Amino acid sequence: MFPSRARALIFVFSALLEWNSSHVNGQAVTSRRTLVQTTADANAFFDEVEDSVKLLAGFALSNYRRRQELWEDRTCNTKCSVSSCQSRQLDESTRQCVKLPADSTIFSNQSCKLPPGSSTSCSEAAFSKESNIRLPGIPKNLDPQKISPDQQRTICSQQDLDSKFPKIYPDSTVKFDKIVWTMFGASNGVFRIYPGLELAPSVSQNSSFDTRKRPWYKAITGVSKQAVVLLDLGGSMANKVLNTDTTTLFDGTKKIVVEFLDTLNTGDTVSVYTFGSRGPDNILPDNGKVKMPDTSNDSAVTEALAPLKAALQGLMVSFDSAPANMTAALENLLTSDTGFNTSSTLVNSLKVMLIFTGGKLAEGKTISIPSNSSIGKALSTLSVRPFIYQWKKDQTDSSDPTFTDLQSAACALNAYYAEISRDHILQDPLSALQSFYSYVAKIRHKNDQEKPLWIPSYGPYTGVGPVMAVSFPVFDGDFLVGVAAIDVRRNLGQPWESVINNRKARDIVYDIGPALNCTASLSPVDVAVPALGNSNGGLCLGSTLAAKDYEKRVCCNSTCIASGSKLSPGEIAGICIGCLGGLLLVVFLIALAVSSKFRTAISKCFKRQGTQPKPETPTKPVPEETVPDGWDRPF
Repeated sequence: MFPSRARALIFVFSALLEWNSSHVNGQAVTSRRTLVQTTADANAFFDEVEDSVKLLAGFALSNYRRRQELWEDRTCNTKCSVSSCQSRQLDESTRQCVKLPADSTIFSNQSCKLPPGSSTSCSEAAFSKESNIRLPGIPKNLDPQKISPDQQRTICSQQDLDSKFPKIYPDSTVKFDKIVWTMFGASNGVFRIYPGLELAPSVSQNSSFDTRKRPWYKAITGVSKQAVVLLDLGGSMANKVLNTDTTTLFDGTKKIVVEFLDTLNTGDTVSVYTFGSRGPDNILPDNGKVKMPDTSNDSAVTEALAPLKAALQGLMVSFDSAPANMTAALENLLTSDTGFNTSSTLVNSLKVMLIFTGGKLAEGKTISIPSNSSIGKALSTLSVRPFIYQWKKDQTDSSDPTFTDLQSAACALNAYYAEISRDHILQDPLSALQSFYSYVAKIRHKNDQEKPLWIPSYGPYTGVGPVMAVSFPVFDGDFLVGVAAIDVRRNLGQPWESVINNRKARDIVYDIGPALNCTASLSPVDVAVPALGNSNGGLCLGSTLAAKDYEKRVCCNSTCIASGSKLSPGEIAGICIGCLGGLLLVVFLIALAVSSKFRTAISKCFKRQGTQPKPETPTKPVPEETVPDGWDRPF
C-alpha cells in the first residue's frame, strides 16, 4: 500500500502544481507553450519578420521623401496620433482590449495599490488602434512650440505607417504570441510604436527617453570607435543660444556631448579636450579616456561615464576668453600620440574627431592648412575622420568679418562640416550629430551585407518582455532617416537559440571607414515649414481622462495583479502537511475536491501517468494541441 500511497501523493502534488501554475490569485492565465516547435518553423517565421521589417523601412523612406507634400496638404490636421506622454480618451472604436503575457509588468507599484515590493501586472490592457509617439526631452505637459519643424514633418509624414503596422500581425487582434511591437525611430528622435499603450507615469514622466539610445537603434551604429571631442573655449562660445534664453553656446555644446556619450557602444573609447589660445587639455587627469563597459548594464555605464560628465559640467567660458587656436590644437593632439590608440588591437577601429566651435577662431576669417602639413599627414596616417560642427550665425553675427570660414578648412582636412541650428537644439541635442550617425550607420550596414540586424534580448520600457528585436536602417542616399524595428517574444521555444545565433551578426564591427567628403550630403535638407495655425504637429492633447487612475485608464478590468510565487504560503503548508500525515491529507483533499478546476487538474495528471481507468470501449487518442502558424504574408 505504501508505494500506491506515495504514487498518489506524487500525483496530487503534480496536480496542485498544474492547477496553481494556470491560476494567479484565482484567475486563469494562458499556459506557456512552445510557440515555435521546429527549426524549420523558426526559420520560416524569422524570414517573414525580416521581410516585414525591410518593407516597413521602405514605407518609412517613401513617407520621408513625401514629407513636404504630406505637410502642405494638411494631412496632419486630418489624422491624430496618440502621444504616450499624455492620456487620451479611448472608446470602443479607438481601442482594443488585449490579453497580456503572464510576464508583463506594465504597472508601477505607485499606480497599483499593492504592498511595497510587490511586482504588478494586468491581465488585459487597453491598446490604441493607432500608434503612439514619444519625443526626446519634452515633458509630460507637451508644449507644441518645442517641437522642431523637422520633427513636425516627421510626425505628419509617418502617420501613414498606422495603416501598415497592423498587417505585420497574424490578424487584427494583437495577441503578443510572437510579434510584440512594431516601431520606427527617426534620426531626429521622433519615436512611433504600434500598438499604442500608455506608459506608466514613472516612465512617461521621465524625459530622458530617446529612441536613439535604445538597443535596437544603437545596434545600427555598432562600429568600434575611438572618439576624441574638442571643445572651443574661445569667447564666442559665451554667446547665448537664443536671445530669450540664458543658455550659452558652450552650455549647448556640453548638452550635445553628454547626449553623445549615451549613444556609445560596448568597447568604444572616448576622451574630451578643450582648446583655447593654448592646448589642447584633456578634461580628465592623466590624459584619461573612458572605455565603455557592456552597454546592456545600465549601472556600469552610468558609473563609467560619471567622471567625464562631471568634468564636462564643471567647464565654463567667458566673453573675456581669447579666441581659440584650432590649428595649434590639432597639430599638438595629432602629433603627440595622446589622442588615439594605435595598438594592434585597435588598429582597425574607426577614429573620429568631433570639433565644436563658436566660429571665431584665432586664425581669423580663414584657416590655411596645406595638404602636406603635419596635420594633414597625421590625419591620413592615423585614418582619423574629423567632423567639424560650427554654431550657426545669428542676426548679430551675419555681417561679422571675424567669423572663420570652416567650410574651406574642412575640405583641406578631408573633414565633414555642418552648422548647428540654434532653434530647438536644447530639446533635441542629438540632431546636431545626424551627419555623424549617418556616416557610422552606413559603415555598419555595409559590413552586415545590408541585411536586417538581430538584437537577441533586451527589456522594453513597456514592460511586455523581455523581447528580441530585428532592426533595419532607412537611408535616403547617405543620410540616415531612421531605423525600423520589430520586437519578437523572447520565449518562442527551444529552436530559437540556434536559429538566431545563425542570423545574428557581430555585436560590433571593425572598420576604419571611408574618407570623408566635405560636400557630402549627410544632413537633411532644411525645408521651410508653412504655418498651420494651431497645429501641434499631429499630437493629441491630453483629455479629462487623465484625472482617473492610471490602471483604470489602461487595465481593461481595472484590476492589478500581484505577481510572484505561484503557490501561496497556505498552499505550500497544506502540501507539506499532506506529505507528513495521511489523515490531514485526506482532509485537505476533501476541502479541495469541491473545486471542479482541481478535479480537472487531477484528471490530467492521472492521464499523463497512465493510471486512469480504462474505458469500456476503445477511444481514439486525443491529438496534441496544434500551434497555428500565426503568421500571414508580410504586408
